[in-house]
Amino acid sequence: MGVHQNNKSDNSEHEGVTMNPTAETAATFEEAITATGFGKFNYLLLFIIFFPSIAQLLNTVELSYVLPVAQCDLELSLEDKGFLNGAMFAGMITSGLFWGYISDALGRKRIIVYGYLVTGVFAVTAALATNKTVLMVAKLLSGVFINGPYSAGSCHIIEFHSNFYRGRVNLAKGIFISIGNLLLPVLAWAILPRKWDFSFFGLYELHSWNILLLICASTTIISSVLYTFVPESPKFLMATGRTEEALNVMKKIYALNSGQSQENFPVKSLVEETTNKKKVSKALKDGFMGMGKMFHKPQIFYICLGCFNAFSLIMSSNTLKLWLPQIFQAINDYQYYHNDTNSICVMLDELKPHQENFTTQNCFVNLENISVYINTFIVAATRILMFALSDYFLQLLGVKTLTVVTCFLCAGLNSSIYFARSSQVVTALAATGTATASVAENVLIALTLELFPTNLRAIALSIQLTAGRIGTLVGSAIFPYLLLSGCLPPFMFIGLFGSACGLVSLFYTSVKNKPLE
Repeated sequence: MGVHQNNKSDNSEHEGVTMNPTAETAATFEEAITATGFGKFNYLLLFIIFFPSIAQLLNTVELSYVLPVAQCDLELSLEDKGFLNGAMFAGMITSGLFWGYISDALGRKRIIVYGYLVTGVFAVTAALATNKTVLMVAKLLSGVFINGPYSAGSCHIIEFHSNFYRGRVNLAKGIFISIGNLLLPVLAWAILPRKWDFSFFGLYELHSWNILLLICASTTIISSVLYTFVPESPKFLMATGRTEEALNVMKKIYALNSGQSQENFPVKSLVEETTNKKKVSKALKDGFMGMGKMFHKPQIFYICLGCFNAFSLIMSSNTLKLWLPQIFQAINDYQYYHNDTNSICVMLDELKPHQENFTTQNCFVNLENISVYINTFIVAATRILMFALSDYFLQLLGVKTLTVVTCFLCAGLNSSIYFARSSQVVTALAATGTATASVAENVLIALTLELFPTNLRAIALSIQLTAGRIGTLVGSAIFPYLLLSGCLPPFMFIGLFGSACGLVSLFYTSVKNKPLE
């Protein structure tokens, strides 16, 4: 029986997959996953991945909103805020390579379920913290454990989709992360200005910022629970010799998508990608030995490209994203004190007095500063719009060309903030520039996932994500000194590294219609 498509929405002709195995001929992964169609299962999977997508964003960025409000309760100095902001990223960097190796050896689902559960425990601990030491340690450990399920989840979802849908699914994930960007300022605006103080027997107190952290922590636990209902990746099962299990998973997907019996699934057998099932100990050993393949061609070339681009692009874009609340605060303060607007260079001078005059004794926070939340909301909303449009450009240009274009475009838009002479222009450039950068980051991940085989995919992604997080730390540390040295250097810095990403991306090979290995 020839493999055919029962679901009209998934057209194998568009995917570039030859669908010609017979009942006696084993099907490849690409042929079999195409035959499952695209329907209820895929939509349910997209619904489930919404929660880990926003969990990653909420739990890494939440402190940028919380620390100014919690500074009195926790007696925070400026140095304390810097350490706390970096704690989560430091944890991510220390564990990045480890989790990629474990995911490629033991499977995606197990890492996702237990990883998010443990992350949730530490996130709740951070939310209930009443001193800065507990908060810092809990955030550090949250960063260590959230790395695993995030990279495993990125591999897991594409391994349920055919070539035609993999790029779109990654863009959908980017939209979900953008929704998290949109949700966070709304939650902060709704919760942080409230003077909520809960005292338990006079020994333990919770404040509004604790409530915000608890809400963010809940998303990791919800993610863990939901993923218990999702099967293991069929591609991973095939790669580890569990072909019958992979076929059974695909039959269930087909039945749910088509409404037909599992017996009607046109694929009767799958290609044996490996001859033996692997025990856990052997999988770990083989996974460790397999890492050596990362240093051979073409993998070493691809991982060098991915790491350089992730470091350059994310150092450029995330540095601006993390400093946007401060930039908007400086603009707001200038307009408040001068009842006027000016060039961005003049308005950014408002940052310096606030940093120099800050002490833990005056400990004043302007909770009525609505403009910062509004501007941040506009930036997040623009990212969602950009991701919605990017699907069209992905199909038009392809993954490689879209990567090059978005890198150069975000570099130009973000560095052009230097020439802005009004708060409206700053907001517009920052919104479109960071939105384009978010698309570029997501497409870079899609490129890496396409270029590496199953047994190296998670470790490759982990290495690339680690390079990006190192870029975030380096950029965040350098940016204040660039601001102090003058107005032009920080924006030159942003434009230079964004453009470097676009230039280096020209060396990628095309992955259009490339079967998943």
